[in-house]
Amino acid sequence: MEDDRRVYQRLHLNRPIEGRFGKTPVRIIDVSATGALIEHEQPLPAKARRTLTFSWRGEQVKVKAAIVRTSPQESGLRLEDNDTLRRLIATSAEEVLRAQQANMEGAREANVIGDQTLTSASAGLGTSGYVVWTCDDKGWTKRRALLPDQPPDGFTVAAAEPIDQVELLKKTWENGDEESRRMTRLLAELSAASVRSKP
Repeated sequence: MEDDRRVYQRLHLNRPIEGRFGKTPVRIIDVSATGALIEHEQPLPAKARRTLTFSWRGEQVKVKAAIVRTSPQESGLRLEDNDTLRRLIATSAEEVLRAQQANMEGAREANVIGDQTLTSASAGLGTSGYVVWTCDDKGWTKRRALLPDQPPDGFTVAAAEPIDQVELLKKTWENGDEESRRMTRLLAELSAASVRSKP
């Protein structure tokens, strides 16, 4: 139940988004009405206070933020109350509810905005659903999904799949030929099937 509540209290990002913490470029991994998790290339000063700026669905967000914990490449922020961010989170929650209903009804076309599956970023859903891993010239990226579809440039596994098994699949994909990649997808489908077979 707690995981379900968290889903509706944050923006559902399909992938990290670019932003700025003050003048420092950052990648935003997760953002809720009260906090955010960011990645950065250079360490940030502990307890620094800046404006976090980013764009989501074409709308600019500027919110005052303070670092509450930091490491050389990742920081957690506390955000001040922001009307724009709260409105966008409400919109995001409505989309997830609409997409879940579309999934239950088998209406996949109602589960898409542009080229993105609405619920593919249900990041607060704990170990339910699936994780889609895709590989390009820049390396691997992942996104959450409620559908087990296998992508052409990677594979989809159950969200609860152990990380060592995921790493094995990634290595097989990277080092293999087309047949090895086909086998990787088959193994991934077995993982995804474990979700579908649960009562």
